[in-house]
This record gives sequence, structure tokens and C-alpha cells, in this order.
Amino acid sequence: MIKKSHQFLSKLWFTRQELRLVLVTGLCAGFGLLSSIPYGYYLPLTTAAVLSSTYGNSMKLGIQRLIGSLMGVIILIIFTKSLDLPLPLGLGLALASTRLLGGMLGLQVGYKVAGTIIVMGWLVHEEVEIVWGPIRLYWTCLGVVISLVACQWMWPSRTIPQLHQQFASLLNAIGMELQVEANNLRQNQPSLIPPNKQQAKRISLIRQLNAARQQQLLAQMELGVNPEQHPLHDIWSRIDLLASQIMTSLDDIRSLPTPFNRSETIKQLHLEEALLLDILSTQILKISDALDNRKAIVQQKLNPIKIKEINDLSLSSNQWLDQALEKTLSTGKSDFSKQQLQQIMLRVSLIDYIRSAIIEATTPFSPDNKQYQHITQ
Repeated sequence: MIKKSHQFLSKLWFTRQELRLVLVTGLCAGFGLLSSIPYGYYLPLTTAAVLSSTYGNSMKLGIQRLIGSLMGVIILIIFTKSLDLPLPLGLGLALASTRLLGGMLGLQVGYKVAGTIIVMGWLVHEEVEIVWGPIRLYWTCLGVVISLVACQWMWPSRTIPQLHQQFASLLNAIGMELQVEANNLRQNQPSLIPPNKQQAKRISLIRQLNAARQQQLLAQMELGVNPEQHPLHDIWSRIDLLASQIMTSLDDIRSLPTPFNRSETIKQLHLEEALLLDILSTQILKISDALDNRKAIVQQKLNPIKIKEINDLSLSSNQWLDQALEKTLSTGKSDFSKQQLQQIMLRVSLIDYIRSAIIEATTPFSPDNKQYQHITQ
């Protein structure tokens, strides 16, 4: 009995979004009634229709309602004051014009608002439609603005912060896997990870990536109109691509035969590779920290100074890794079989590919980037 009552009390009867809708609509109703401007009841009607659980949905509904209201007011004034038509014919043509224009503009909800304005303005406010229309449009604009502000500042959605946390967690896991590969190359007797463990790690990373992608679909709804053009969408796309590239490269590296240490030159090459993997792991972990920082969401970009520091870590690494490879091949090429040579070069290429992927993903956020300089100016 106690357990059932506890479960009953633990269940919320309403969500924060519903409570926000009630508070905002109630406050707007009071403000509209107390205002000296007539028809104030259109303010709470607008917030009730526009205020949604996400900022993006609220913006889309608000834009549709604004366009529909403006279109309805214009058509109402044209048909009532400029055209002398009988009521049935004029009203029918006005509503048909609303539907036609709404379809041309791609309105899904706005044309219904326009039709309501035409009907009410023509039948209820026939004597004052020129005054009533603009006033209603004013209350609609104010209601949309209040709804958007409420979405941003009153119990905002946690979808975007959760997405950044998921991406940061994924990058942390990838950084740890790079460290594992580096430690394996340092061993005198390197060993392959058992296939079942490799599969388990791979499945875990794929699940994290898929979960982040599902969360990204929800987060895009918070970006408003044209989310693909939003700076945060560019960050998410680059992090998604970076994670996919590194995961694929790690799978390819682990599919290679066990590293062999027959000579000092090959041991030195493995140490150079391990050192570069350590640097790459550090870069990934630092990107994770920058992504998980709240300022990245507020400023809609990663910290450019930290990103420059991350890029500088591996700035010259490709040169000394190539030098180590050339030295290994020039001094001990005759000691290796063709398959071993392919293995050596493929591992170096995959590691360097990870380095290039990190640079490519972070370069747009560096202060040295011309596009970034243009935006900040």
C-alpha cells in the first residue's frame, strides 16, 4: 500500500512545458485585459497556440501565424473596402484567395488563421475592421515574441546540452581507445585484443554514436527555421563525421596483424606511432572538454583559442612520423617481407589519417581560419 502511494505521488501530473504554458498564458491574459489597447484577449490566444515544447516548433508556428494574420488582414481590407461584392460572393472569394496564397507560401497552419480573421472581421467587426485587423496583428506579434522568449529563458529544453554531453562522452571513449592502441605499440611483445572484446568495444561505440544521432534529430528542432544553416548544426555534423572516421580507422588498425619488433628501427617506429597516438588521444579529449563546455552552446562555437592549441599539438607530427618511416624502410627494408612492409605503411597511413581528420574537423573553429576571422569582424 505504501509502495503504491509512493508511486502515485512520484508521477507528475504535468510537465515543465505545460506549467510554462499555463503561467505564460495566464500572465498574458491578465496583461491583455488590463491593457488600454482593445482586443487584448488575442494575446493569450496567441501564446496558447504558439508556445510549444521546443524553440524551433514555437518559431515555426509563430512565423506561420504572423504570415497568416498579415495575409488575412490585407485580404480583409481589400475585399471589404476596395471591392463592392455581395457578402456570399465576396466572402467566398476572400477565403479562396486565402487558401490559394497559403498554398503558394507553403503555409500549413497560417491560412486557417487568415480565414478566421476574414470571417470574424467581415461578420463580427464589420464596422471597425480597419482598426480591428491591425490591432489583432499587433497582439499576435507580441504573443509570438513572448512565446519565443519564454522558450529560451523559462525552463528551456535540455535537448542541446544533452546532445553535447553525449558527443563528449563518445569522444572520451574514442580517446581512451587511442591510448589503448598506443600502450599496445610500446610493449616489447605486442598482442592483439581478443576478437570478442574488439567486437564489444566496437558495438559500444556504435551505440553511443547512434544515440547521439537520434538526439541530434531532436536538437535540430531547437534551432528554429533552416537548422542546417545554424552554427551548432555545423559543429554537430563535424563531430559526427570525426567520430565515424576515427572509429573506422581504429577498426582497420585492429584488423592488422600483431605488431612485430625485430629490430631497433621498427621498435623506434612503433614508439613514434605510440607518441602520435598519445597526442591524438589528448586532442580528442580536449575537443570533448570544449564541446561539453556550456559556453560552446551559448556562443554557438567552440573556443577558438583552445581549438588552436589542440591543432598545434600535432602540427609537425606528420613530418617526424614520415621521417621515422623513411628511416625504418631505408635501414631495414631487406629484413621485411612484402606483407610486413604493407602492414607497416598501412598502420602509419591510418594513424596519419586520424590526425588529418582531427585537423579537418577543428580547422573551421580556429582563429587562423579566414572564415572565422570574417565572422568575428
